Amino acid sequence: MISDDGVLQIELDNLENGEIIKHTLLLIKGHIRQKRQANKCREQQIYLQVKRGDATWELQLQSNISRTGQFKLLCDFGQLEVETANTRIPLQLKFSYCNIVRQCEILYETSAYCKTDYRLQSLYITCCNQQPTPSQVLENCEKINLNLRLVQCVYAEQLRSAGYDRSTYTLNSDCKIFETRLTCEEVWEQSEESLWQNFAKEILNSTTWGGEDKLKFVAFIGCTKYDGAAVAATGDFSYTNIRKHLKGHAALGGGGLALFGAAYLYAWPQRFDEINACFGSNKLVDLTQLPDDSNYRRTYGGVYATTLGAVVHEIGHTFDLGHTKDGVMGNGFDYINRVFTIDNLTENLPERVIQVPAPVLSTQTVAGPRVTQLKRTPNTFLEKYHEQKTNDSFYFTRNCVIILAHNKWFGYSHGPAAVQHTDSALIKYDSINGCVLSEAHGNPLCLIEVRSVDNSLVKYWYEPQSNQESDEIYKFHLPKEALQALEKHHYLFVLTRSGAAKRLCEH
Repeated sequence: MISDDGVLQIELDNLENGEIIKHTLLLIKGHIRQKRQANKCREQQIYLQVKRGDATWELQLQSNISRTGQFKLLCDFGQLEVETANTRIPLQLKFSYCNIVRQCEILYETSAYCKTDYRLQSLYITCCNQQPTPSQVLENCEKINLNLRLVQCVYAEQLRSAGYDRSTYTLNSDCKIFETRLTCEEVWEQSEESLWQNFAKEILNSTTWGGEDKLKFVAFIGCTKYDGAAVAATGDFSYTNIRKHLKGHAALGGGGLALFGAAYLYAWPQRFDEINACFGSNKLVDLTQLPDDSNYRRTYGGVYATTLGAVVHEIGHTFDLGHTKDGVMGNGFDYINRVFTIDNLTENLPERVIQVPAPVLSTQTVAGPRVTQLKRTPNTFLEKYHEQKTNDSFYFTRNCVIILAHNKWFGYSHGPAAVQHTDSALIKYDSINGCVLSEAHGNPLCLIEVRSVDNSLVKYWYEPQSNQESDEIYKFHLPKEALQALEKHHYLFVLTRSGAAKRLCEH
């Protein structure tokens, strides 16, 4: 919409008329265009009203306008989940800035309307001898609920920006309490790999969640303990030493479980209207009292960004994503704050090193590796400046997006059910001819990755395509570099058009 004098205009960058929104938190990005400096509007807020039928509804909003006119507006549709059920709701959005108005019509689908049985369930783990205060458990569960909705929004935005529908996972319900058979003392003595193994087994064997093969879980350990006094006594405030004195902690994902410690929830918002303030908080972390995982930013905002980014990363492993050199599944998950904020200063953070994977529980629940170790790197401030000036620095690489876009937990369904249930068995590797095959009719190859056995780092990836758009690829001959990598501790991850995935050549 342009003002009467043609000077002022509201542009929406990531929302069009008729779009279907399937998640409660919606990030709207756009620009205020002003063609003349004279009489320039100095308003610092953009306003939004929502009409549903004859009723006008004021949304909860978090909005900012940058010095260059860019705006990011976060909307909470959660109220619609309470007021309505099993329905698709037409909404008219009315944006106002100074004397101009821009309207956009969308459809909101409630979670009850969603037909998929494949969902994500959050759990708050308490020990059998733990007696947490009900208020603390409630506060942490509310933080988990809110921020998993925010992560849901992040996945949807990433897929849309890559050219796919705004697809994302569906939350099963609010966070539930899960009491482990372990005592606090037993939890504190175990490594994060052991904790992942134990909790994965308990959840899968529990009367409540056992046999739920259509659920994946995100769990937070409630008894995580930090010995700040011991850290202070050493005078060593490095991440390695902080992690050494953090017991009952994990940041590990794979198979059907992403597992985290609850120690960093102190920096997370509990309410929607706290999100921007938490991302922007420059409050320094008292390392004698609280642990720091901010990639050396040492602020509450840094802790929030890094630990929420780690949740996006580890959940990604549960959706079959490997590690990448760049992006969310590599070195870029610290920057999730930039997705929601504007006018950010350049952050030149240490690079990360990909660690060795955790032990395997079973073929169905593989604990993937994680990225936690840090190393100092040469000054690349100028590189970071240009990179962060032109984008949010928080993104999934193309191969990761393809996997997510074809994942059944993201609502993807293609082809007859019979084909979908059997086609993973029909994905094969012909070692004699060095090619990957899909023997299921109507289910061609979609993506092939060569991953390291040590840390699931993607060394090469291929998107089989023909010169003719209508042609489908059922056989793909691996290039020479891929064949050489398979001889040196690498394996294949293969994805077909139906979303079936299989690992081949694992040693």
